[in-house]
Amino acid sequence: MNLRSALLGAVLLAATAAPAFAQDDALISKNQTIYDAEGKRVGKVTRVLEDGSALVIYKGKVVRIGASTLTAGDGKVSTSLSKKELARLD
Repeated sequence: MNLRSALLGAVLLAATAAPAFAQDDALISKNQTIYDAEGKRVGKVTRVLEDGSALVIYKGKVVRIGASTLTAGDGKVSTSLSKKELARLD
């Protein structure tokens, strides 16, 4: 049980750490809307992680969308992931 508590504490601490990069250099920012591969709205970014990936609440759960799948253009941010692929993310 102690190991479980320590692990949970480490995960929570990592999730609340501030990004180490300047926000101006980021592809995305908090509260920005992300669209899927078909151009449909996925949700708003709740947090940008150090590696440039985004946390988004999608269908009632927090999902991490990897930076490598994100692109910016035409004033919006899109992921190359489909809705089906997004549903499988944790």
